[in-house]
Amino acid sequence: MMYAVESYLEAAREAGLLRTVSGLPCVAGVSTHPLSDVRSLLVEYADPELLSDPGTAPSLWRALLTDQPEVSVVVVRAGAQVRLPRPWQRDLTYVRLAADAAVPVAPDGPRVTPAEEQHRPLLADWLVRAILHAAREQGRPADPGAAAAEADALLDTPSRRSLLVWEHGVPVGHATVICGAWDEISAQSHMELVDVLVEPDADAPAGRGALVAAVADLARAARTPLIGHVVHGPDGNGDRVTESLCARGWTVDHRYWRARTEELTAALKGAGRA
Repeated sequence: MMYAVESYLEAAREAGLLRTVSGLPCVAGVSTHPLSDVRSLLVEYADPELLSDPGTAPSLWRALLTDQPEVSVVVVRAGAQVRLPRPWQRDLTYVRLAADAAVPVAPDGPRVTPAEEQHRPLLADWLVRAILHAAREQGRPADPGAAAAEADALLDTPSRRSLLVWEHGVPVGHATVICGAWDEISAQSHMELVDVLVEPDADAPAGRGALVAAVADLARAARTPLIGHVVHGPDGNGDRVTESLCARGWTVDHRYWRARTEELTAALKGAGRA
């Protein structure tokens, strides 16, 4: 179960974001998506019992929607064990690789090196492509200019490190991580794998494998877990990717679930009539 530390709840209380539903804590506020300007209600934390108990969850959604009727989407972070019913859909799944885990790599695999400042334009292009691709997978609008700004912000992060994978003397892909990332809810640090991308005309499986193994080595040397994410779209590919990662030693850490406000409202009305 994913329970929040007291320091996080206290900070949320001071910010006016903490509320109590059925005697249990919830932290929620309106968020504007940086790529599309869509306003959503982000439930950053809800006590696991609020989400898993079919008797209390409707009370939570009704209370939140009453307070924020203008939002079009509700997004909620939930622990790995939580399964939300329709109309909820998986949005992002965060997966964890233990701090002492080793990822096998072929001894004759491609070369991986640290990226240098001269590679920044290449990294920026790859990150923008990844950001826009994720938006398309989820059927969301995305402004290319906003995507470029997000990529620049990632590259400017002081603890950011990027690795390149090479073929025939040319870089054909990257892995970018944020070292010393911090999860306020659990008060735990980790290394966040922001993106892995290999050009489609390269040996993508070998390139991704070499990059992930190299990133896992970085996390193991830092004695910190490695956390990455899987994007979910309507085609179900996100579930398949998650299952494949779990079969290779990763575990689900938490998920973000998404529901359109009108669909959630209709489901609550239907439940009230049942």
